Parts: sequence; C-alpha cells; structure tokens
Amino acid sequence: MSKQSNDTPSNPAPTTLSGLIAAANFRLRWFDLGRRVREIHTETAEQFEAGETPWPHPYLRHAWCGLLLWPKADTDGAPVAWFLRLPLDEQGKLLLPVRDRFLRQLDDALKPIAGATDQQNSDPAARLQRALDDSGLTYTPPDERRAVFHAKAAQRLKHPPSSHWPAAQKFAEQPDHTAWQHLALQGIADLAVRWQEVKPTLVKHTGEYPAPFLISLCQCLEGEPVDGTLTRALIRRADTVLTNIDAAPGDRESLAPADLALLTAIVRGISHSTEAHLRQDFLLKLLESPAAANGEVLAAIGSRCCDDLLIPELAELWLQNLSESQPQQTFNLLLTDLLFLPQLRNVLLETLRNPERSEAIARAFGEFLQPSGQ
Repeated sequence: MSKQSNDTPSNPAPTTLSGLIAAANFRLRWFDLGRRVREIHTETAEQFEAGETPWPHPYLRHAWCGLLLWPKADTDGAPVAWFLRLPLDEQGKLLLPVRDRFLRQLDDALKPIAGATDQQNSDPAARLQRALDDSGLTYTPPDERRAVFHAKAAQRLKHPPSSHWPAAQKFAEQPDHTAWQHLALQGIADLAVRWQEVKPTLVKHTGEYPAPFLISLCQCLEGEPVDGTLTRALIRRADTVLTNIDAAPGDRESLAPADLALLTAIVRGISHSTEAHLRQDFLLKLLESPAAANGEVLAAIGSRCCDDLLIPELAELWLQNLSESQPQQTFNLLLTDLLFLPQLRNVLLETLRNPERSEAIARAFGEFLQPSGQ
C-alpha cells in the first residue's frame, strides 16, 4: 500500500493564474483598465500569463488588469473583482518571477490550514483575498473606471444594471426635471455602457446637459465604440466651448478650468469612437486652439487617442504643444509611455529626429535623452 501511494502522481500545481482560479472552482474573465476599460480575450490573457505574448494594452509599463471571478454553476456565491497591476519587461511581457511568486502565495492560501476549523478551511475565497492583499500587486482604480468595470461585469454576467440606473436614465431624458447632484456615478456608468439603448436621448440632450454630468458621462464612455451620431453630438458641444475660448480675451493661462475639464472629458468620450475621421478632425482643431496648452488636454490625447498620433500631422502638433507648454517631467512621462507602444514608436521618433523640427521639440527631446531624462 505504501509503495502504491508513493508511486501515485500528485496533481501538478497550476502554472497560471487562470489555471489556479479554475482549480478553485471559479470562472474568470480578464479586463484591461489601463487606457480604458475593455475585455481581454481569454486566449490572449492565457498567452500573456504564460509569458508568450505581450500585454495588448500596456500603460506606464504595467498591465492594469481587472479580473472578474464568479462561482461555477454548481456553487453558490457572488461575483468577485480583483484589480492587479502587473509589471512588464521591455517587450511588454509579464515578468515571470513576479508571476511565480504570486502563484505560490495564492496556491498556499488555497491549501487547508492545519489546526483550522472546517468552516475556516471551507472558505477559499476569503483565504485568496488575504493572499491578494499581501501580494503588493493590487491597486485601486479611479472611481469612474471601477464603476464602468462593474457595469460591464453586469452585462457579461447577464445581470440587470445597478439600482442607480433608473435615476440616471430619467435624468438623461429630462435633464431640466432632475438634480444631477443626486445621481450616483454607478448609474452614470450604467448609462454609458448601455448607451445604445438610450442613444436618441443622449444625442438630443448633449448640448444642454450640465458640465459635471457630461464630464462623468464622457469619462465612462471612453471604452465604448460610440457611433457617428453620438460622436457628432459630443463634438458639437466641444465646438461651442472652443468658440467661447477663441472669443474670450486673455492669454492661455486664463482659460476657465471648467471649459478645459469639459474638453478633456469629451476627448476621452470619443476616444474609442468608430468614426476615427470625425475624432481626428476634432483633435486637429483642438491642437490648434489655445486649449492645447493645457496639460490635462494633452494627457488625454496622448493616453486615450494614441492611435490617432499615428498620423504624423497630429503627432507633430501634439509634440509641439507638449514641448512648448509643459514641464520637462511631464514631457518625459508622456513620451516614455508612448514610446513603449511598438506601433507608435517609429512615428514619434521620426518627428523627434526630423532636422526641421521646432526648437521647442529639439530642446525637450534633447533633455529627454539625457541620463536623467528617463
């Protein structure tokens, strides 16, 4: 009996987080929360975990992940969300020593605890959560990002929207009859994620929504492939702001913070629009306006509309404004992040190295290349 027991192979420990979670009797869906909230294909996530492929959407040299876990059909329990900030190597791949250490922590948490009660050992989710908290890999997403994640999770699980959805929907339909201050961010996120259901309403009232509501809505819309109709409505609202800025006296430093906040939000709101030409025409106009001296506007374009910077004209205008108006530290941070994207690196370097580049770009890029620049 003893010999048979020694010869019996044990189940190998999971080598990926997906495998370990499956072994714990949970289902799993990966999301990216870096530049916007978007679902990641299961095969893509598994290849990333195995160290075979880069994370598809790196941001600040990390994979900003949202993991949705829910029990398998034959178990009870509510869905669970994990938010992990995983460091990447120079190729954008997962650092395997970090992965392996994390897996050991989680695997140990799932093993029965000697001397513990049956009730303590029957709660693997609680033990996993403790190991997660101790890992050093967790982070807290911005409020609007978390709200969008939960709205998308509800869609994925075919759950109804949150209890805040009716109030948000009512305000969208009748903005003059409801106080926007009473709306919960989760309801606005539900509205954004389900924009197709209320598109005629949003298009009709975009021009009259209070700026604070529209800013929150656009921040939640940044991961949505909004169509041309809604994109045009948002751009019309932004054009009104730009017209007011152009007509106002004073220099760039005197621009109203509320106007700049709304423009920044609208950039985010149309950043995933299916009508790229509409967005790019608007970005060109924005980058030629006084508002382009604002750091938040430039950061929104660089982080959310980075694919549009593949157009050399937009890339040059963005770099020009960035080098002229922002501190060197901001230039370094935004440029370092974008040079990490293979598809964008060559376009930016071509502009940065162009002999006919502006003095401002030449100076900022020269400082960037200094040992302390990165």
